Amino acid sequence: RSHILRMITQFAFLLPAAALVREKEHGTVEQLLVSPVTPLQIMLSKVLAMTLVILAATALAIVTVLKPVFGVPVKGSVALFFVLTALYSFTTAGLGLFAATVTRNQAQVGMVSLLVIAPMVLLSGITTPFEAMPLWVQSMMALSPLRYYVDVTYGILLKGVGLDLLWDSVL
Repeated sequence: RSHILRMITQFAFLLPAAALVREKEHGTVEQLLVSPVTPLQIMLSKVLAMTLVILAATALAIVTVLKPVFGVPVKGSVALFFVLTALYSFTTAGLGLFAATVTRNQAQVGMVSLLVIAPMVLLSGITTPFEAMPLWVQSMMALSPLRYYVDVTYGILLKGVGLDLLWDSVL
């Protein structure tokens, strides 16, 4: 279950960033900017397309690997899980788009992703209990969307709780 969270995080960051940087590398971002669409529409098209890819891959992973191979129970609402996964992918894609704006090529995006994703994953509570971390790390990780997504995912998939108990993590 923690592996799927790492993969969702990596893909949500890298896919939109790579798509935007590819446009910059090929020189087509200027063509997009002079077209009749707004920059917001350009970014939303990249993010929404990649979010749909991530949701499809997550569904495939749950149906073909997590449940039958590893026997991971899905006790809560699958629909709620996918809605919140889409929200998480959307927010993490914003970090990827920011990385794409400050880099010039895909190699630089890969290096920036190491600097962003590694601390997010290692300090989010996936690998070690969040409560066992020093207070300064806990307060720093309050800015990471993955920290709250871990709580949401474990709450829905493993504990079967609903939005009534997870509203603060979702917010």
